[in-house]
Amino acid sequence: MKVALDVRPALSRPTGVGVYIGALAEALPRLELGSRFTLFTSSLRERWSKAPGGPNVEVVDLPIPVRVLNFTWNRLSWPAIEDLCGREFDLVHSPHALLTPARRARRVITIHDLFFFKFPEMTEAEIRRDYAPLVQRNASQADGILCPSEHTAREVESLLRVPRDKICVTPYAVDQAFRVAPTPGEVGALLCRLGLSRGGILYVGSEEKRKNLPRLVAAYRTLAERIADPPPLVMVGPGESFDSGVEGRGARIVSTGYLETREIRALMSASQCLVLVSLDEGFGLPVVEAMTAGLPVVCSSGSSLAEMAGPAAELVNDPLDEEAIVQGLSRVIEDGERAAELRAAGLERSRLFDWDRTAAMTLAFYRKVLGS
Repeated sequence: MKVALDVRPALSRPTGVGVYIGALAEALPRLELGSRFTLFTSSLRERWSKAPGGPNVEVVDLPIPVRVLNFTWNRLSWPAIEDLCGREFDLVHSPHALLTPARRARRVITIHDLFFFKFPEMTEAEIRRDYAPLVQRNASQADGILCPSEHTAREVESLLRVPRDKICVTPYAVDQAFRVAPTPGEVGALLCRLGLSRGGILYVGSEEKRKNLPRLVAAYRTLAERIADPPPLVMVGPGESFDSGVEGRGARIVSTGYLETREIRALMSASQCLVLVSLDEGFGLPVVEAMTAGLPVVCSSGSSLAEMAGPAAELVNDPLDEEAIVQGLSRVIEDGERAAELRAAGLERSRLFDWDRTAAMTLAFYRKVLGS
């Protein structure tokens, strides 16, 4: 196979999509030595410092602004990936819901979730401009669709009216860094730099509206009024608008901004639990990362989160109910036996999530698409 991967989301401070395509870019060539992989990236200012090597890997890195190329690809279906890379491909894989233009190559897309399609009013910028109005047409034109969960696969089938045999579920996995405990020195240095003590409630993610952060913050403040010596709410990802410093009755919210993988792992070692009470998730990577690190999880039961966590999380049945969030956090923070139970269950369940397994399933789907 001659395969092209659009790896641009892995360029700078990667979140879920960037972690996903970066991991595949490393694993696919290693598992499929007989195929050739072209990793396509473009940016006016940034270069990909973590590009994997190998005898069957080539990186095409062009100085084209991301927004410019996104607009011409999404709106004009031009230029073809073959013209940009100067070679032909059997298959091109877009790591998101919109197609990469190609002349003859089969085209695969990954649809991580359909929140932007169900609730376009809660999105903004390019997601609102392009994804919501174009995803149905792109899903119809794609030769194959990858999804990280059965939840997303069912929604693609029902909401976008895509035949199920065109869809394949390939769950995300976790960076090996989350399986390696940090040293006490690493943890201590990070806590000192961030001005934190041990035992915080940890959130890892973006500020997207679907993450339900206003209700999480409100629930935390209620929790802090009810218990003695409340732990801080530590938010990795959101900006300073969520950082309230020291508040009344012991409540404290600290926003760290973006942290590198190893720093997040160190913070997980120093926290009491991870909380993710999103309104919708296609997978919920922080949940699996926390389980891998031995950190108890509190998450909403809707969308894919309960599917990923299984019995290894304290589930909040209604993330719109602030009191339900308070109760979920309370059960883990105040009940040491429950926390220990979740920690053990999470470590066991985390063994299911491995990038080599995800890559092998992806390669099998590529072959199915090329053979159809």
